[in-house]
Amino acid sequence: MRLRRSRQRMGILFLLGALIVTSSYPISPPRSQKSNDEAARLFDYDRSAAFDVRDESAARDENGVNIRDISYAASAPGRGRLKAYLVRPVGKGSFAGLTFFHWYGEVNSNRNEFLEEASALARQGAVSLLIQGYLPWSEPFTDLKADRRRIIEQTIEVRRAFDLLLAQPGVDPRRVGFVGHDYGAMYGSIVAGVEKRAKAYILVAGMGSFSDWSLKFWPATAAAQGEEVYRRGMDAVDPVRYIARAAPAALLFQFANSDKYISKATATAFFDAGSKPKQVAWYEAEHDLNVEAARRDRRVWLVRQLRLAKPK
Repeated sequence: MRLRRSRQRMGILFLLGALIVTSSYPISPPRSQKSNDEAARLFDYDRSAAFDVRDESAARDENGVNIRDISYAASAPGRGRLKAYLVRPVGKGSFAGLTFFHWYGEVNSNRNEFLEEASALARQGAVSLLIQGYLPWSEPFTDLKADRRRIIEQTIEVRRAFDLLLAQPGVDPRRVGFVGHDYGAMYGSIVAGVEKRAKAYILVAGMGSFSDWSLKFWPATAAAQGEEVYRRGMDAVDPVRYIARAAPAALLFQFANSDKYISKATATAFFDAGSKPKQVAWYEAEHDLNVEAARRDRRVWLVRQLRLAKPK
Protein backbone atom coordinates (compact mmCIF):
# COMPACT_ATOMS: atom_id res chain seq x y z
CA MET A 1 0.00 0.00 0.00
CA ARG A 2 2.88 2.38 0.74
CA LEU A 3 4.22 2.02 -2.80
CA ARG A 4 0.82 2.58 -4.34
CA ARG A 5 0.23 5.65 -2.16
CA SER A 6 3.62 6.95 -3.28
CA ARG A 7 2.62 6.56 -6.90
CA GLN A 8 -0.67 8.31 -6.22
CA ARG A 9 1.10 11.22 -4.51
CA MET A 10 3.45 11.56 -7.44
CA GLY A 11 0.46 11.65 -9.78
CA ILE A 12 -1.02 14.53 -7.77
CA LEU A 13 2.25 16.43 -7.94
CA PHE A 14 2.32 15.98 -11.69
CA LEU A 15 -1.16 17.42 -12.01
CA LEU A 16 -0.31 20.38 -9.84
CA GLY A 17 2.73 21.06 -11.97
CA ALA A 18 0.79 20.54 -15.20
CA LEU A 19 3.02 17.58 -15.96
CA ILE A 20 2.21 14.19 -17.47
CA VAL A 21 4.40 11.23 -18.32
CA THR A 22 5.95 11.87 -21.71
CA SER A 23 7.92 9.03 -23.19
CA SER A 24 11.38 9.28 -24.67
CA TYR A 25 11.19 5.98 -26.53
CA PRO A 26 9.76 7.23 -29.86
CA ILE A 27 13.04 9.05 -30.58
CA SER A 28 15.25 6.01 -30.00
CA PRO A 29 17.00 4.72 -33.12
CA PRO A 30 15.58 1.61 -34.81
CA ARG A 31 17.12 -1.70 -33.85
CA SER A 32 18.46 -4.25 -36.30
CA GLN A 33 16.89 -7.70 -36.65
CA LYS A 34 20.03 -9.19 -35.11
CA SER A 35 19.85 -6.99 -32.02
CA ASN A 36 16.13 -7.73 -31.67
CA ASP A 37 16.83 -11.46 -31.77
CA GLU A 38 19.57 -11.10 -29.18
CA ALA A 39 17.24 -9.14 -26.91
CA ALA A 40 14.49 -11.74 -27.29
CA ARG A 41 16.87 -14.41 -26.01
CA LEU A 42 16.93 -12.58 -22.68
CA PHE A 43 13.54 -14.15 -22.02
CA ASP A 44 14.46 -17.77 -22.78
CA TYR A 45 13.71 -20.21 -19.96
CA ASP A 46 13.60 -23.85 -19.00
CA ARG A 47 10.20 -25.20 -19.98
CA SER A 48 10.82 -28.46 -18.14
CA ALA A 49 10.63 -26.81 -14.69
CA ALA A 50 7.83 -28.31 -12.61
CA PHE A 51 4.88 -26.14 -11.56
CA ASP A 52 3.89 -28.15 -8.48
CA VAL A 53 0.36 -26.70 -8.58
CA ARG A 54 -1.43 -26.64 -5.23
CA ASP A 55 -4.97 -25.67 -4.30
CA GLU A 56 -4.84 -22.99 -1.62
CA SER A 57 -8.54 -23.28 -0.82
CA ALA A 58 -11.45 -25.46 -1.89
CA ALA A 59 -12.54 -24.97 -5.49
CA ARG A 60 -16.00 -23.52 -5.94
CA ASP A 61 -18.63 -23.75 -8.67
CA GLU A 62 -20.68 -20.65 -9.42
CA ASN A 63 -23.32 -20.60 -12.14
CA GLY A 64 -21.55 -23.16 -14.30
CA VAL A 65 -18.06 -21.80 -13.61
CA ASN A 66 -15.33 -23.56 -11.61
CA ILE A 67 -12.89 -21.26 -9.76
CA ARG A 68 -9.68 -22.62 -8.26
CA ASP A 69 -7.42 -20.60 -5.96
CA ILE A 70 -3.97 -22.03 -6.70
CA SER A 71 -0.27 -21.47 -6.20
CA TYR A 72 2.67 -22.86 -8.16
CA ALA A 73 6.45 -22.84 -8.09
CA ALA A 74 8.12 -19.77 -9.60
CA SER A 75 10.86 -20.15 -12.17
CA ALA A 76 13.47 -17.83 -10.64
CA PRO A 77 15.57 -19.25 -7.77
CA GLY A 78 14.44 -18.03 -4.38
CA ARG A 79 11.20 -16.58 -5.73
CA GLY A 80 9.03 -19.14 -3.96
CA ARG A 81 5.44 -19.67 -5.05
CA LEU A 82 3.13 -17.55 -7.17
CA LYS A 83 -0.61 -17.09 -6.73
CA ALA A 84 -3.23 -17.39 -9.43
CA TYR A 85 -6.85 -18.17 -10.14
CA LEU A 86 -7.78 -20.88 -12.61
CA VAL A 87 -11.27 -20.27 -13.97
CA ARG A 88 -12.99 -22.70 -16.34
CA PRO A 89 -16.42 -23.86 -17.50
CA VAL A 90 -17.87 -26.77 -15.59
CA GLY A 91 -17.76 -29.88 -17.75
CA LYS A 92 -15.73 -30.99 -20.73
CA GLY A 93 -15.27 -29.42 -24.12
CA SER A 94 -12.93 -27.58 -26.42
CA PHE A 95 -12.21 -24.21 -24.83
CA ALA A 96 -10.34 -21.04 -25.65
CA GLY A 97 -7.56 -20.07 -23.23
CA LEU A 98 -6.81 -16.67 -21.68
CA THR A 99 -4.07 -15.31 -19.45
CA PHE A 100 -4.94 -12.18 -17.42
CA PHE A 101 -2.37 -9.90 -15.77
CA HIS A 102 -3.57 -7.14 -13.44
CA TRP A 103 -2.65 -3.49 -12.96
CA TYR A 104 -0.70 -1.58 -10.29
CA GLY A 105 -3.25 0.66 -8.61
CA GLU A 106 -5.30 1.38 -5.53
CA VAL A 107 -8.17 -1.08 -6.07
CA ASN A 108 -7.88 -4.71 -7.21
CA SER A 109 -4.15 -4.35 -7.77
CA ASN A 110 -3.85 -8.14 -7.85
CA ARG A 111 -5.24 -11.24 -9.56
CA ASN A 112 -8.78 -10.22 -8.50
CA GLU A 113 -8.97 -7.42 -11.06
CA PHE A 114 -10.25 -9.52 -13.95
CA LEU A 115 -11.93 -12.31 -11.97
CA GLU A 116 -15.46 -11.18 -12.80
CA GLU A 117 -14.62 -10.90 -16.50
CA ALA A 118 -12.93 -14.31 -16.52
CA SER A 119 -16.02 -15.85 -14.91
CA ALA A 120 -18.28 -14.33 -17.55
CA LEU A 121 -15.97 -15.54 -20.32
CA ALA A 122 -15.98 -19.05 -18.84
CA ARG A 123 -19.71 -19.17 -19.54
CA GLN A 124 -18.80 -18.35 -23.14
CA GLY A 125 -16.28 -21.17 -23.38
CA ALA A 126 -12.93 -19.86 -22.08
CA VAL A 127 -10.47 -21.23 -19.53
CA SER A 128 -8.57 -18.38 -17.82
CA LEU A 129 -5.44 -18.18 -15.70
CA LEU A 130 -5.24 -14.96 -13.66
CA ILE A 131 -1.70 -14.50 -12.42
CA GLN A 132 -0.37 -12.27 -9.64
CA GLY A 133 2.77 -10.19 -10.22
CA TYR A 134 5.57 -9.08 -7.92
CA LEU A 135 7.41 -6.27 -9.77
CA PRO A 136 6.45 -3.62 -8.74
CA TRP A 137 3.49 -4.91 -6.71
CA SER A 138 5.45 -6.37 -3.79
CA GLU A 139 8.95 -5.17 -4.76
CA PRO A 140 9.94 -1.62 -5.76
CA PHE A 141 12.15 -0.70 -8.67
CA THR A 142 15.60 -0.02 -7.21
CA ASP A 143 18.50 0.14 -9.69
CA LEU A 144 19.43 -0.76 -13.25
CA LYS A 145 20.94 -4.19 -12.68
CA ALA A 146 18.25 -5.45 -10.34
CA ASP A 147 15.38 -3.94 -12.35
CA ARG A 148 16.51 -5.52 -15.64
CA ARG A 149 16.90 -8.92 -14.00
CA ARG A 150 13.50 -8.81 -12.31
CA ILE A 151 11.70 -7.54 -15.43
CA ILE A 152 13.15 -10.51 -17.29
CA GLU A 153 12.06 -12.87 -14.51
CA GLN A 154 8.54 -11.41 -14.37
CA THR A 155 8.20 -11.65 -18.16
CA ILE A 156 9.30 -15.27 -18.08
CA GLU A 157 6.54 -15.94 -15.55
CA VAL A 158 4.02 -14.61 -18.07
CA ARG A 159 5.42 -17.03 -20.66
CA ARG A 160 5.17 -19.86 -18.13
CA ALA A 161 1.56 -18.87 -17.51
CA PHE A 162 0.89 -19.87 -21.12
CA ASP A 163 2.55 -23.22 -20.38
CA LEU A 164 0.29 -23.80 -17.39
CA LEU A 165 -2.81 -22.60 -19.25
CA LEU A 166 -2.17 -24.86 -22.22
CA ALA A 167 -1.69 -27.83 -19.89
CA GLN A 168 -5.30 -27.54 -18.73
CA PRO A 169 -7.72 -30.14 -20.11
CA GLY A 170 -9.69 -29.03 -23.13
CA VAL A 171 -7.77 -25.82 -23.93
CA ASP A 172 -7.45 -25.35 -27.69
CA PRO A 173 -3.88 -24.17 -28.46
CA ARG A 174 -5.17 -22.43 -31.59
CA ARG A 175 -7.42 -20.11 -29.52
CA VAL A 176 -5.22 -18.49 -26.89
CA GLY A 177 -5.23 -14.85 -25.83
CA PHE A 178 -3.86 -12.40 -23.26
CA VAL A 179 -5.38 -9.44 -21.38
CA GLY A 180 -3.16 -7.08 -19.36
CA HIS A 181 -3.63 -3.70 -17.70
CA ASP A 182 -0.99 -1.07 -16.84
CA TYR A 183 2.21 -2.98 -15.93
CA GLY A 184 0.34 -6.15 -16.88
CA ALA A 185 -0.03 -4.75 -20.39
CA MET A 186 3.66 -3.83 -20.54
CA TYR A 187 4.82 -7.32 -19.62
CA GLY A 188 2.30 -8.73 -22.06
CA SER A 189 3.71 -6.52 -24.81
CA ILE A 190 7.14 -8.06 -24.36
CA VAL A 191 5.64 -11.55 -24.44
CA ALA A 192 3.76 -10.67 -27.64
CA GLY A 193 7.12 -10.15 -29.34
CA VAL A 194 8.77 -13.37 -28.19
CA GLU A 195 5.80 -15.77 -28.01
CA LYS A 196 3.79 -17.10 -30.94
CA ARG A 197 1.31 -19.21 -28.99
CA ALA A 198 -1.27 -16.47 -28.44
CA LYS A 199 -3.28 -15.09 -31.35
CA ALA A 200 -4.78 -12.08 -29.57
CA TYR A 201 -3.55 -9.51 -27.03
CA ILE A 202 -5.58 -6.83 -25.26
CA LEU A 203 -3.30 -4.15 -23.81
CA VAL A 204 -5.07 -1.80 -21.41
CA ALA A 205 -3.40 1.53 -20.47
CA GLY A 206 0.12 0.31 -21.17
CA MET A 207 3.15 2.18 -22.45
CA GLY A 208 6.43 1.36 -24.15
CA SER A 209 9.05 2.33 -21.55
CA PHE A 210 9.57 1.02 -18.02
CA SER A 211 11.94 3.93 -17.37
CA ASP A 212 9.20 6.51 -17.81
CA TRP A 213 7.48 5.17 -14.71
CA SER A 214 10.34 3.82 -12.60
CA LEU A 215 12.36 7.05 -12.85
CA LYS A 216 9.32 9.14 -11.89
CA PHE A 217 7.85 7.06 -9.09
CA TRP A 218 11.05 5.46 -7.74
CA PRO A 219 13.68 8.24 -8.17
CA ALA A 220 16.34 6.13 -6.47
CA THR A 221 16.58 4.08 -9.67
CA ALA A 222 18.78 6.78 -11.21
CA ALA A 223 20.86 7.49 -8.10
CA ALA A 224 23.84 5.33 -8.99
CA GLN A 225 24.38 5.87 -12.73
CA GLY A 226 22.01 8.69 -13.65
CA GLU A 227 18.85 8.80 -15.74
CA GLU A 228 20.51 8.53 -19.15
CA VAL A 229 22.49 5.42 -18.22
CA TYR A 230 19.39 3.86 -16.63
CA ARG A 231 17.32 4.47 -19.77
CA ARG A 232 19.99 3.02 -22.06
CA GLY A 233 20.40 0.00 -19.83
CA MET A 234 16.65 -0.66 -19.78
CA ASP A 235 16.27 -0.30 -23.54
CA ALA A 236 16.62 -4.03 -24.22
CA VAL A 237 13.65 -4.89 -21.99
CA ASP A 238 11.31 -2.03 -22.95
CA PRO A 239 7.91 -3.16 -24.30
CA VAL A 240 8.13 -0.89 -27.35
CA ARG A 241 10.98 -3.06 -28.66
CA TYR A 242 8.75 -6.13 -28.75
CA ILE A 243 5.25 -4.97 -29.55
CA ALA A 244 6.42 -4.29 -33.10
CA ARG A 245 7.00 -8.04 -33.49
CA ALA A 246 3.65 -9.34 -32.25
CA ALA A 247 2.36 -10.33 -35.72
CA PRO A 248 0.55 -12.44 -36.67
CA ALA A 249 -1.22 -11.96 -33.31
CA ALA A 250 -3.96 -9.32 -33.32
CA LEU A 251 -3.63 -6.38 -30.91
CA LEU A 252 -6.31 -4.31 -29.20
CA PHE A 253 -5.03 -1.21 -27.37
CA GLN A 254 -7.34 0.49 -24.86
CA PHE A 255 -6.54 3.98 -23.54
CA ALA A 256 -8.22 6.58 -21.33
CA ASN A 257 -8.85 10.15 -22.36
CA SER A 258 -8.23 11.43 -18.81
CA ASP A 259 -5.18 9.34 -17.96
CA LYS A 260 -2.89 11.34 -15.65
CA TYR A 261 -0.04 8.85 -16.08
CA ILE A 262 0.00 8.38 -19.88
CA SER A 263 -0.27 11.31 -22.26
CA LYS A 264 -2.16 10.90 -25.52
CA ALA A 265 1.12 11.37 -27.40
CA THR A 266 2.76 8.54 -25.44
CA ALA A 267 -0.25 6.26 -25.91
CA THR A 268 -0.40 6.99 -29.64
CA ALA A 269 3.32 6.33 -30.05
CA PHE A 270 2.91 2.96 -28.33
CA PHE A 271 0.00 2.05 -30.58
CA ASP A 272 1.91 3.19 -33.66
CA ALA A 273 4.82 0.92 -32.69
CA GLY A 274 2.60 -2.17 -32.60
CA SER A 275 2.53 -4.59 -35.49
CA LYS A 276 -0.58 -5.20 -37.57
CA PRO A 277 -3.36 -6.28 -37.31
CA LYS A 278 -4.23 -3.84 -34.54
CA GLN A 279 -7.00 -1.62 -33.24
CA VAL A 280 -7.15 1.19 -30.71
CA ALA A 281 -10.07 2.36 -28.58
CA TRP A 282 -10.32 5.45 -26.36
CA TYR A 283 -12.66 5.86 -23.40
CA GLU A 284 -13.99 8.63 -21.19
CA ALA A 285 -12.16 7.29 -18.15
CA GLU A 286 -9.08 7.63 -15.99
CA HIS A 287 -6.08 5.31 -15.87
CA ASP A 288 -8.02 2.55 -14.10
CA LEU A 289 -10.31 2.29 -17.17
CA ASN A 290 -13.01 1.00 -14.88
CA VAL A 291 -15.86 1.59 -17.33
CA GLU A 292 -18.36 -0.85 -18.76
CA ALA A 293 -17.62 0.28 -22.32
CA ALA A 294 -14.04 -1.03 -22.07
CA ARG A 295 -15.20 -4.34 -20.59
CA ARG A 296 -17.85 -4.72 -23.28
CA ASP A 297 -15.36 -4.05 -26.07
CA ARG A 298 -12.98 -6.66 -24.63
CA ARG A 299 -15.75 -9.26 -24.63
CA VAL A 300 -16.83 -8.47 -28.17
CA TRP A 301 -13.26 -8.52 -29.47
CA LEU A 302 -12.43 -11.82 -27.75
CA VAL A 303 -15.60 -13.45 -29.11
CA ARG A 304 -14.41 -12.60 -32.59
CA GLN A 305 -10.70 -13.39 -32.15
CA LEU A 306 -11.02 -16.62 -30.15
CA ARG A 307 -14.37 -17.85 -31.52
CA LEU A 308 -16.11 -17.74 -28.17
CA ALA A 309 -19.84 -18.20 -27.79
CA LYS A 310 -21.76 -14.95 -27.71
CA PRO A 311 -23.05 -13.96 -24.26
CA LYS A 312 -26.62 -14.96 -23.56
